[in-house]
Amino acid sequence: MPRARALLERHRGRALRGLGRLDEAQEHVERALTAFRARGEAYNTARALTDLAEIRLAGEEPAEALSLADEAIRILSEENADQHVEYLRRLRERCSGRRE
Repeated sequence: MPRARALLERHRGRALRGLGRLDEAQEHVERALTAFRARGEAYNTARALTDLAEIRLAGEEPAEALSLADEAIRILSEENADQHVEYLRRLRERCSGRRE
């Protein structure tokens, strides 16, 4: 049940980000992140970090987004989640304003 609650918090945060309600989105995703870290769930921790990076970038905080993306890349590289790591690399480029 705690894992399901954390997943629900994460998805609520993603939905709120889509609606432009960034402060609320961040609160939900941060609760999910705390829960995933406490449970030792590396993959879901990294996905929540990705969500936070997207929220921070949408809120015009690219330096903070970059830091979160880097942490997620490190975790997901260890999880061999190559497709998601590639997405995060593109997100990093958006944070730094570079397009390749």
